[in-house]
Amino acid sequence: MQLIGDLSDVYGPRLTGTDQYLTAAHWAKKTMEAWGVDKVYFENYCDDCMGWEVKSFNVEMIEPAYMKIEAYPYAWTESSKGVQIGDMVWIENYGAIEAVKKQWAGKLKGKTVLIGSVPKKNMLFDPLSERFTEEEIEGAKKDILPASPSPLGPTSGNVDLVANKDVVFEKGMRKNDAFYAFLKEEGALSILGTTPLFPGIVHPSGTYSFRESHIKSVPYFAISPESFGKLKRLVDREIQPKIKFHLDSELYLKPGNNVNIIGEITGSDPKLKEEVVMIGAHFDTWHPASGATDNGAGTGVMMEVMRILKATGLKPKRTIRIALWGGEEQGFLGSLAYAQDHYGKVGESSRKKEVEKISAYLNMDNGAGKMRGIYLQGNEGVRPVFEEMLAPYDHLDVGNLSIQNTNYTDHDVFDYYKIPGFQIIQDMLNYFTVTHHTNLDAMEYVPERDVMINATVIAGLVYQIAEREEMMPREE
Repeated sequence: MQLIGDLSDVYGPRLTGTDQYLTAAHWAKKTMEAWGVDKVYFENYCDDCMGWEVKSFNVEMIEPAYMKIEAYPYAWTESSKGVQIGDMVWIENYGAIEAVKKQWAGKLKGKTVLIGSVPKKNMLFDPLSERFTEEEIEGAKKDILPASPSPLGPTSGNVDLVANKDVVFEKGMRKNDAFYAFLKEEGALSILGTTPLFPGIVHPSGTYSFRESHIKSVPYFAISPESFGKLKRLVDREIQPKIKFHLDSELYLKPGNNVNIIGEITGSDPKLKEEVVMIGAHFDTWHPASGATDNGAGTGVMMEVMRILKATGLKPKRTIRIALWGGEEQGFLGSLAYAQDHYGKVGESSRKKEVEKISAYLNMDNGAGKMRGIYLQGNEGVRPVFEEMLAPYDHLDVGNLSIQNTNYTDHDVFDYYKIPGFQIIQDMLNYFTVTHHTNLDAMEYVPERDVMINATVIAGLVYQIAEREEMMPREE
């Protein structure tokens, strides 16, 4: 918990490209070195990923009556250059860019633009936090459908994200760039949007304009669904809200900030020490809170695994390597750059020998909930191995094995290279209802017993994998 607290409360958000990220990375490196981890070092992953930091901001409605708007700016948007005041207009279907241009050309100068549909009302009858039920776990264990061919999941069809990452990313995460560019050309002052997270949660994931070459939006704020609802109701009554705001933010390019943090406990067996068991979590976060559950909890757990292994005095036969990735939120930037450096280029059939030396990769990036098992990523060969290794922890209910894969995080990169890569099944708790990419991603939502169990079990698991006579079975 102290590790997660240091990451969250002391070092705060670790947005890709920022000085804050690098400062926290140096803390992680020094911390692991102090434990006696044999080698700890940085590897760069991006030369054109920009940093962006907020110094000050405020958003208010000043007419027809005063209202403090619950807001947080999206990342990588431009500064407002002082306090700005303008009338508000509403554009619902902003993805249809040609229709937007036809309707709004010449009408947006000096305006704040409210975008999107009104969130459906939520009376909060459903719980905000839940653990997996026994029925849900049993269902996942019995489901033998293979994992999607794409790390983006079934919704992306048969597109391979790793091989076609830039194409998928541009069409998905950055699909509204033309709209943002149009607003900028028309002289709009700012954008207000929302995500339907109740009560009052602000969700500014980002504009994903993180590369130096990307067009940066006018000041763009995520606002609470309740603030959005009131503004839209005023528009419906033909009462025009007047918005006052400012955003003092800084964009900068420091390629040296973009590092993965790698640490190793060198194997003790003269022959097997060249083989590696890897654990990992992404170190970067979004910016509106402290990144406690995404992914300070995963990072803290995996760092604690390394501390436990050193503190026990055990000498694993194989090398155990931790990787804390940067740029995961922007499309696995850190892990993919590492893989291309060490395993071979995406889209090419040739692979480096290092691929054959990785026995397994275990990833943690599903919040701060308790480990309930492992997603096997379609690899049935590892089931009996994990069953035996996790049997001593039956009383903790952490041994559930699902053939399915959970997507959207760094283990997908390892699976692309046919390395046994696995994501930990965790209780969701309030991850997707409260904390994920929101202004509430804080220590208050990290349950101490859960993360202690996670670190303890994974430490035992990793040690056993490192001690096996053979490497972990590869997927057929």
